[in-house]
Amino acid sequence: MKVLVPVLVLAIAASGCASHYAMSEPRSLLRSGLIDDPVQAKRLEAKLTDKDIADLLDADIRAKVPTKLALAAVTESYAGWHYNGCGPATISAEELERWEKIVEGVPHIEGVQPISHLSLGGEWTTLHGLRTAAARMSCELLFVYYVSSSAVDNYNDAAALYWTFVGLWLAPGNTYEHRTVIQGIIVDCRTGAILGTATGDSHLTGICPAAYGEVQRAKLAKESHEKAMDDFLKGCKPVLKAIVARAEAPRQFHPALDGRADSSRRG
Repeated sequence: MKVLVPVLVLAIAASGCASHYAMSEPRSLLRSGLIDDPVQAKRLEAKLTDKDIADLLDADIRAKVPTKLALAAVTESYAGWHYNGCGPATISAEELERWEKIVEGVPHIEGVQPISHLSLGGEWTTLHGLRTAAARMSCELLFVYYVSSSAVDNYNDAAALYWTFVGLWLAPGNTYEHRTVIQGIIVDCRTGAILGTATGDSHLTGICPAAYGEVQRAKLAKESHEKAMDDFLKGCKPVLKAIVARAEAPRQFHPALDGRADSSRRG
């Protein structure tokens, strides 16, 4: 009888009308707590909002190659319902293998080196700490990516059948949504300059009876993460190639930068 009471309450609540709760936006890299340096935060914001200006600002920063690429995956950390900053996530063997294939075609990148929780020595996860861990492994470049997600479920019109009790198992009265966003930055370990960015995004929807809600939530979370990772990794290789090409290229005259410097001297 104790099991039936909450189920019947759900059936009565769902017998009214569909609900329309909006899904919140996944937490962005800027709001993750990873970057505690205001200068770096502004540079990242520029990268994410005005690529041309950011590229110009970073024009004189050259990565030192050849090198291995340090990898750090970070994700949301919660204490109950309270956001507790970000923490290191485990990079699976399959994911690491995909990274190895990505850098195979990039000149002067001699493989990847994952950063684990042990590499951080128990320190709080910050960009500075990750740069330090990468430097300990003799990596000149750090690729750090932040995984965040958001989910919501709503009753749809079929939820009116939940009052029949059997409908909780047969009527697809719940609409579940899950979104995963992955934001990555490539950092020069020596200077902390952000040399490039990459993003991945996946938004999935599923409909099923309330009785199978937990299964549906887990399924959407897994598939959403996989699709966001596929989207993210597609953009990583071109960015890495561009960074290496810039590192090898002779320094060129930049009228905008030199003109700005001349005008400041004249002022």
